[in-house]
Amino acid sequence: MDDKICINVGGTVFRAKMSTLRKYPNTLLGSISFESDCYVNEDKSFYFDRNPELFNTILDFYRNGCIHLPNHLCGLLWEAELKFWKIPLTEISECCYKTVASYKKRVNISNMLRAVFSTRNQSECTSTSVLGKFCHRLWLFLDEPSSSIWARVFSFVYLSIVLISASLPCLITHPGIRIEHTNTDAFLKKAGYINLNFWMNEDNPKEMYLATSEQPNWLYKTNLAVIVFFSVETIFRFLACPSRKRFLKEWLNILDIYLFVIMWIRYGVTQNYMNDLITNIRLAYFLCFCEAVSVLRLFRFFRLAKQYSGLRILFITIKDSVKELLLLLITFMVFGWMFANLIYYTEIREPESFPNMLVGFWWSVVTMTTVGYGDVYPVGPLGKVVGVLCSLCGLLVLAMPIAIIASNFDNLCRQNEEREAYANVQMSHKSNTSKTACNTSSINPANK
Repeated sequence: MDDKICINVGGTVFRAKMSTLRKYPNTLLGSISFESDCYVNEDKSFYFDRNPELFNTILDFYRNGCIHLPNHLCGLLWEAELKFWKIPLTEISECCYKTVASYKKRVNISNMLRAVFSTRNQSECTSTSVLGKFCHRLWLFLDEPSSSIWARVFSFVYLSIVLISASLPCLITHPGIRIEHTNTDAFLKKAGYINLNFWMNEDNPKEMYLATSEQPNWLYKTNLAVIVFFSVETIFRFLACPSRKRFLKEWLNILDIYLFVIMWIRYGVTQNYMNDLITNIRLAYFLCFCEAVSVLRLFRFFRLAKQYSGLRILFITIKDSVKELLLLLITFMVFGWMFANLIYYTEIREPESFPNMLVGFWWSVVTMTTVGYGDVYPVGPLGKVVGVLCSLCGLLVLAMPIAIIASNFDNLCRQNEEREAYANVQMSHKSNTSKTACNTSSINPANK
């Protein structure tokens, strides 16, 4: 019996040896026989309704023992083709596996981007009550700038107030804005007369100026209006949100609640205990802490991510690059302590440089990050050699993970652009289809 057989794939006839196919009996071609359903007795051939252009690669697998995939074809196509012929993915050669691997990676990224940028149906509301519908509209107004024109206007107002709130701490400490109610000499004389035990340093002009001046009334009212605005906005957002659990899982919402508490605590301290700040250093430290952490209000600018996809891509890149950032942190710690040790012992004969290893660690971090404050520096020749090595090492340590993070950001941006272009085509097609259906129904006499 002739060992040669004919295989008809999509109308194209291929000739192969049955003995060659029998090398892999667990595959589809390796298990065929003349009694198989795919055998056509009239043509004396095996027929498969598949793409004939891909079959040469499948047939080469039986000849060469491994699969080499062309790079210009989609990985999804090859995965489906290999599944049909019952050839495992492990038979793909290492040099060509990137075709399937890159496809799987792109699919995972596309699913992730689709989940992040998925547009919720803004016209539907699960609740049938009047209050439920009102909460739904309020939530779209506060959280979805693209839901209506008024939502866009509110988003612009919100960001403008965030900008104002960010500039208020700078204005409160500016000497040209604060009102001086007494001079330093009069304050010290009065403190000595009433035997006031204050904690401030007389030689520190910043502390003395804050003690002898106050913010103007208009600035106080502006600050209070900003606190009230963000408080009302946070309360309404929490009451109108569709899911309390999902609301509390978002870090921006947690930040809003945290700032809500801090702002009102700070307001209560300045209203009721302002006179005690001069004598109670713990209360002063607490107020300084509240003022310092209030700078986190700047993170409210990241609500722009609702309107600009680039910001969301940035967040996703940081989230996906946690391993690289952790690698950067660990590498900095290792090399920082190493060069701190080296610089301390190479400069141990120098009496005025690097009194302890902690100062050496500060110097190594500043040098590796190429900041170079110049407050501490090596003096001896061996110390300068360590300084050169530390700076060169810092360049290498910074270059490797940052390049990976930049590459991740670029890949996500490119794939998101492709996703948006594809989504626009789909929406345009649906819109044209619905318009055509409406026009057809309006001119159809049977509908009248």
